[in-house]
Amino acid sequence: FGLCGSRGVDGVIAACIKFDDPEVIELANSNLPIVTVDHVFNNRAAVLSDNTDGVHKLVDQLAALGHERIAYIHGENHSAVTQKRLVGFYRACAAHGITVPDAYIVPSTYRDAKSCAAATRQLLALPQRPTAILFPDDFSAIGGIQTIRQEGLLIPRDISVAGYDGNLISQIMSPQLTTYRQDISVMGQEAARMLLEAIEKPQDFLPRYVTIPGRLVEGESVRSL
Repeated sequence: FGLCGSRGVDGVIAACIKFDDPEVIELANSNLPIVTVDHVFNNRAAVLSDNTDGVHKLVDQLAALGHERIAYIHGENHSAVTQKRLVGFYRACAAHGITVPDAYIVPSTYRDAKSCAAATRQLLALPQRPTAILFPDDFSAIGGIQTIRQEGLLIPRDISVAGYDGNLISQIMSPQLTTYRQDISVMGQEAARMLLEAIEKPQDFLPRYVTIPGRLVEGESVRSL
């Protein structure tokens, strides 16, 4: 907040940062207009990806291809994004009559390939390993995929995997990663629109949450059973 105040900024769009950082919390509690992306602060405007629907669609795709042993490596437990994605995961599994063992749900960290690698190793060591693994995001998937290969397994012949975000890295992976692509262009436009509204009409501006849908991107990392 100190840096923003000293430089005389009119408002802030906060995205891809540590939202539990004390300085970010101070900023959110200040009088400076702020719009957050994929995070919610009380009485602050936010633009959100449809995280519940995103994971639901990934599970739908896996179930349609015959997968019933589906594991989910998720991001930080305290994150609102994580909670919504977990809801989407459990709802989708229930809709397809899939039972999820507790051991198939493993916490990790967003955008952390090393943490995802350790979580993947934990899943592969189970007596009955999953046939498919959902990773926290496309970047983290790098660690998970490397671990699978180190164990002598092939994707998707031996195990299927999917990511989340739909960024460039998912499309240049080999095999190309099945993922859920967030519409970051529309999210950015909406965040800018709301911030300008908050700056120009502070007395009329009512903080709100806007959810932007994405779409499933079918790659080559999932096979039919």
